[in-house]
Amino acid sequence: MSRRRMKRRATQILVIAASVFVVVLIVAAVAIGLKSIKTLKSITLTPTFAETELDVDTDYQFKIKGNPAKANLKSLEYVVDDATATFDKDADSDKEMAILHTGAEGSITVYVKKGKVVSNKITLQVVDQVKKAEEEAEAQAAKEAEAAAAAEAAAQVEEETAAAEPTLVMVTGDNVRMRAEPNTDCDIVKTCKKGETFTKIEVVDDWTKLDYEGRECYIKTEFLKEVTQEEADQAKADTSNTEEAKKDEKKAEEKKPEEQKPADPAADEAAKKAAEEAAKKAAEDEAAKKAAEDAAAAAAAAQAAAASAGTVTINCSDGPAQFTKAEYDYFVATWSYTGMADEMMGHHSAAELHTLYNNTH
Repeated sequence: MSRRRMKRRATQILVIAASVFVVVLIVAAVAIGLKSIKTLKSITLTPTFAETELDVDTDYQFKIKGNPAKANLKSLEYVVDDATATFDKDADSDKEMAILHTGAEGSITVYVKKGKVVSNKITLQVVDQVKKAEEEAEAQAAKEAEAAAAAEAAAQVEEETAAAEPTLVMVTGDNVRMRAEPNTDCDIVKTCKKGETFTKIEVVDDWTKLDYEGRECYIKTEFLKEVTQEEADQAKADTSNTEEAKKDEKKAEEKKPEEQKPADPAADEAAKKAAEEAAKKAAEDEAAKKAAEDAAAAAAAAQAAAASAGTVTINCSDGPAQFTKAEYDYFVATWSYTGMADEMMGHHSAAELHTLYNNTH
């Protein structure tokens, strides 16, 4: 064989070997990738129900999820710590689901595992719901019975207290007759005033038997009304105040004749003379007052006349003086804030008013 041909054959063998090596590497990589995709890393167990207390002898479903999602979840081990319960794959579901069938009451924990990979553990309480409802109903009934008994006892105490307290009745009119027997033919024990209060014993037909100073007497029921102790005390206080007022009024009436006895003749004469002098003085004062009013009116008329003539008469501290209308208006404006301009002018002399005006104009 020629050297050239041998060289070509060697090259072909080398290419074939390299191709086989590359194919083996690719197959190995794919195998490793597939294995890693299906290798289970973790498991999550999730209940599909919301109850926190499970009923006895009842089925509850759980969802199982692996990580990664395509991991093989076959040959899982289902674990439950309650010997009266069962926990296994849900044969009725085409998905990865588990079913728990509870047993007796108490705490129960479930989980799944595959090899060394263990899911989260879920602990729940199992309660006999029927029994619980019956116990709650019994407890509520006992509570209501206890409340009813307490209310009945309180009502009885209140009734006994009310029975122990005397019933008071008050007379509603004046001159009401209290009799020894429940009829109008018997003796009159007392004539009562409005507001008097007595202890009621019982009602006898149209009459009320009551206690009057330890004696059983009767008053027509229509002239009585039941009252509280507070109302009785208030009525007694009002009656006492009224009687005191009447006594004071009577005393005042009894004192009047003595206080209003006629004085002796000399005193009468002196009083008469004093009255005449007072009347005379009053007449003089009235005349003086009228004269002053007439003088004021005359001054006002004179002032008005002067004003119409362009001058104004001002009653100064040193007597009446004539001022121009401009001066007068200035003084009025100056003291207008006091509301007594004329009085303020009267506190100054004529010279002072002229100076005031001249210094400002």
